[in-house]
Amino acid sequence: MLKRIDHIGVVVHDLLRAKKFLESLGLNLEFERELPERNVKAAFYRVGDGARIELIEPTTSEARRRRLGDRVGDKARIEHIAVEVDDSITKIMQTLRGLGVEFVAPQPVAIDGNLNAFSRPDTSEGIQFQLVERDAATA
Repeated sequence: MLKRIDHIGVVVHDLLRAKKFLESLGLNLEFERELPERNVKAAFYRVGDGARIELIEPTTSEARRRRLGDRVGDKARIEHIAVEVDDSITKIMQTLRGLGVEFVAPQPVAIDGNLNAFSRPDTSEGIQFQLVERDAATA
């Protein structure tokens, strides 16, 4: 059902500082994007042969509070684990719903040509999973 880890999403207070840190570890920036409709900026770094680290900086105070909380001094936290699926994402969502997992949206959403579904953490043992069906979104 789950093929491989696609990426780990990490919410950060300062995208530039986090990028500099990853680059000091020898990682190369794969791509960046700004998603104003989601109030975030993001940068992706490939690690090894496949998985990526997604750095996510909220761009509004409300988005920052929602994603990082009210704690002062926290620099980052893992927000989600994205896993590529090996079958139809809708079939896998149906299977997971049978296990009690609920999703943020009832249907998968298209992002960068892929179909994605995000679990509600309170229904998936406190972890938000992002299911990714690669190259499945049609224009």
